[in-house]
Amino acid sequence: MKKEQTSLLLALAKKLKKEETSKESAMESLNLAGIITKNGKLTKSFPNLERVLSFAE
Repeated sequence: MKKEQTSLLLALAKKLKKEETSKESAMESLNLAGIITKNGKLTKSFPNLERVLSFAE
């Protein structure tokens, strides 16, 4: 993941954390950002994020 992508992802996470959001609106934001598909799967643009999430489970 490029450093620019990491910065954008962190900024989005901080924004979502401040807002009272539902799971659906968070998923929509991630989808609009191109991080996940409409089905909730990670896009190919963020291959390292999948590795990080697999360790978190």
